[in-house]
Amino acid sequence: MFTVEAKQQFSNLLEKSITKLDLTDAQFEAITERYRAVGEWLGGEDSPLAKYYPDIKPQGSLRLGTVTRPWLRDDEFDLDFTFKLQIPKVSITQYGLKHMVGNRLKDERSRYKDMLGKEKRRCWTINYSDETKFHMDIVPSIPDDFTWLLAIGVPYEIAKHAVCITDNEKWNNGDDWPKSNPEGYALWFLDKMKTRHLLLEASMRKSMQVDKVPEHKIKTPLQRSIQLLKRHRDSVFGNDKDKPASIIITTLAAYAYNNEENLYDAMSSILSKMDDPTYLRIENGLYVIENPVSPSSNGYPGENFADKWNEKPGKATNFFVWLETARSYFKSFSDMRDMPLMAKSLKSVIGERYVNESLNEIATAQKEMREGGLLKMAAGTGILGTEGRAPVSNHNFHGIDE
Repeated sequence: MFTVEAKQQFSNLLEKSITKLDLTDAQFEAITERYRAVGEWLGGEDSPLAKYYPDIKPQGSLRLGTVTRPWLRDDEFDLDFTFKLQIPKVSITQYGLKHMVGNRLKDERSRYKDMLGKEKRRCWTINYSDETKFHMDIVPSIPDDFTWLLAIGVPYEIAKHAVCITDNEKWNNGDDWPKSNPEGYALWFLDKMKTRHLLLEASMRKSMQVDKVPEHKIKTPLQRSIQLLKRHRDSVFGNDKDKPASIIITTLAAYAYNNEENLYDAMSSILSKMDDPTYLRIENGLYVIENPVSPSSNGYPGENFADKWNEKPGKATNFFVWLETARSYFKSFSDMRDMPLMAKSLKSVIGERYVNESLNEIATAQKEMREGGLLKMAAGTGILGTEGRAPVSNHNFHGIDE
């Protein structure tokens, strides 16, 4: 088993390496600027949509803080946004809503008309060709009558964000709109890590000497764990369309997380409980992973994130194969006793470039602490740290203690 010191070093290496999978500050700022510009075009004063009080918001991994760099270096970040119009469901059809938004994007005066990708089932895609390397999926939506959610016990603060979206493969099958609640899901997810988030935020405010830390800078062990799990999944399956879905990994990880304070403990806990029957059930021979903000109750079937597993059993098989592979991979670190071995193994998942950059940053920090007389070594282990150990002296280029 890991010693406390080894666990701290491993968590540090993991944390720094996973940070390399984030959006850069420049990318985050560019994306924020661009989605706000899209919102301005869609809902500006001269837009026919302006009278419907338009609102565009990030959803998915961008909203949750779990964006992970694509496995293939030249691939783009796939980022999702909800564009909501205040239109009663009885006043518009799915087709009408989808094309109301699409027509505004295609307008002759629109900068986006030549950036639109092929229409997808539920969204319009805007492709950016610059160095930010991302595309934006915009999901048109309208408010849902959320009284049915309140009736099955969903809290008001979550239920009120429920929306209806469009689906061009199903909109001729009647008046039943697909239901969604990405903002409600985000609030549920953030609540699962609230304790650790508040502690991290306070610590960062103190160390940075600022009154407020940008939200995208605060990363809890849950968020980092999900990034690592998604990256490991991609190392196993690449771009296989039947690989475990990010929403399933995210949901099961959030269910299993117990506000652990470091990444190693969070990963250990999450991987041990991801297939707990409390969260991943089999009912009447079917797999069930319940959407926490749209649960089944009182005869309402709810939303099942594992519904495609029941249609294509290979998806379920891939999930369980991946989970056992991830457990074995992560467990192997507990038998390692030095940083080079850990780093070598991490390179196969996170990438050689990113791990090497992290090792260099750790070495630089240790050099600065050593020169400041702060770096110490645990007797008998050789593990470096700052507390309760023997001081490590400075060295000259001849290897002689100064």
